Amino acid sequence: MLNFKSLNVLGIDACKKGWCVVGRINSGLVWGCYIEIEDVINAYPDVERILIDIPIGLSSKNYTRTVDRKARKCLQKRKSSIFSPPCREAVFANNYKEALQINKGITGKGISIQAYNISSKIKEIDEWFQSKPAGVEVYEAHPELCFKTLNGNQDILHSKHEEDGIEFRKQIVFNQQKDLKPLFNKFLKNYKRSEVKPDDILDAMALYLINGTSNNLKLITDENDQDDTGIKVGIV
Repeated sequence: MLNFKSLNVLGIDACKKGWCVVGRINSGLVWGCYIEIEDVINAYPDVERILIDIPIGLSSKNYTRTVDRKARKCLQKRKSSIFSPPCREAVFANNYKEALQINKGITGKGISIQAYNISSKIKEIDEWFQSKPAGVEVYEAHPELCFKTLNGNQDILHSKHEEDGIEFRKQIVFNQQKDLKPLFNKFLKNYKRSEVKPDDILDAMALYLINGTSNNLKLITDENDQDDTGIKVGIV
């Protein structure tokens, strides 16, 4: 079982509806799905620290993000789940073909369709980050790294897209905090699968658990730890 500190924390994962949220605010468990990140902040104005599964700090004409390569080295079985995000200019593209061309022109590399498909979410957070509340700390986190930590620093063998992978992840988070099991069922009851999937819920729970373990988070960083807009780059 994890011992939560006094901080008001949230774990946030992208989902079809928008953002899947699990957290602890003023000693109470909170949860829900929200369309925009501003809706999350409005719902939980007392939040002090957020871990979110979305790239924070992007490559551009004057900056190259390299932390993803270092993060992949921390995983073995699930390293392919950490992909390099599009550059800032590419997330504003009108379609995948245009984004691919822009990204190649600026970074010399292509982007996966998986990375492009979350471009709207990346753009939303990138724009919001410039005006986010000063009192809220926001960190990029990756669920597979969080699950590995919660699993005694052992990689999860099965993908979250497999039934065995979902069941094992359930076991990990439910063992850490017992009230997450009924909460998982509440999510499934209150939201359609077209809005949020089981793996989205479990990912948000993993980020929430890691966020609540310590007042000092461990970050994966490298020499390129600040993008050209001043955003700090590091993965919890």
